[in-house]
This record gives sequence, structure tokens and C-alpha cells, in this order.
Amino acid sequence: MQRIEAIRHMAQVITKDDLVTTSIGQTWDDWWNHKPADNTFFTGILGSVTPTALGLAVSLPHRRIIAIESDGSVLLNTGVMCTLGKERPHNLTVVVIDNGIYENIGGPPTHTSFNTDLARMAEGAGCLNCVTVRDADDFDRHFRRMLDDGQMGYLVAKIEPFAKHQWEWKDRKATDGIEDKYRFLRYVEKLEGVVIHPGAVQN
Repeated sequence: MQRIEAIRHMAQVITKDDLVTTSIGQTWDDWWNHKPADNTFFTGILGSVTPTALGLAVSLPHRRIIAIESDGSVLLNTGVMCTLGKERPHNLTVVVIDNGIYENIGGPPTHTSFNTDLARMAEGAGCLNCVTVRDADDFDRHFRRMLDDGQMGYLVAKIEPFAKHQWEWKDRKATDGIEDKYRFLRYVEKLEGVVIHPGAVQN
């Protein structure tokens, strides 16, 4: 399975009423070209994707939250699995795009290229619905189920390293992180009808 296949399946069912966090790297560009909406927060820091999604899920229990992770990002903050296993937010689905390498910096292997099994780690930490898939049809079936079953889900998608599809420079996601943060914040404010950050006081 290629990463782009998993992204396309998710883009078909994630709506503007859902909130998404995503990892850095080429996943950014794939998601941006399939779902360039303000309901996605491009976190910009490895290890921060799932914690950010967890905070959203606990704060907004009525809303579906999706974390689009990478194996490299998960491995930099495995401790969050224990918090997930304790909280088990019913509205959170974590999707780990696992290609076994740090592709964005040339392809050195991650531990999932060897003996590390992220789904089993998550299960051991107490997470629910921990599944590993290796083809696009299984991914689509499990993702749709997890999105709507009223329970947390932890879906590891084993994908081929070195994506065949490459975006041209003009189609890549450009961000310094700051603009995306405020765009996402304002989107959540509008969606929920609340003020999170009032900004500067106007005289």
C-alpha cells in the first residue's frame, strides 16, 4: 500500500465537522492536496501529533478527532500511548502511516523496520481497537469502522517506503506553523461558537 492510497480513503469520509492533526513530512503534502481545509492542524513537531489530538478529543467529546501520525513521530513520544490507554477517548482515531523510515531526511530506518510493533505497543498501554493493516481495502474498512464506532481506535497502516507520487513544488504545503495555528484556532472557534483566544484588546 502506498501512503497516497490511505490518504485518499481518509479524505473520502473525513468531513468539515471533524478536526484533524497531522505529522510533518510528505504526509503534509498528500493531505493538503486532498483535503486543504482549515479543520487540519499541521503541528510541525514530531511527537506532538497525538498529544494535540488527545487534547482536542478530551475538550470536544462531541466531535470526531483524527490524528494522522507517522512512525517516526510516534517513536519520539511513546509515552502518550499510556495516556491514551488511560483516557480512551471515544471520539479519537489515531492513524499511523508507518513506512519504516525517516523518508523526509533521506530514508534512515526507524525501529519499525526491525522488531517494533506500534499496534501491539498501543494495546499493551491500554489502547482500544489496535489494528495493523497492509493493504488499501483493509485500511478503508477499519478506518470507516473506527471513525463511527464510538470508541477510540489505533490504526497502523504499513506502507511502502519512498512514495512513488511526488508533488511539484507549487503543490507542496507551505507553512511556518504560526499562520496554520491561528487559522485552525479560528476554525475551531467558529465551529464551536466560542472564543478561545480573543487577540489584542481593541480601544
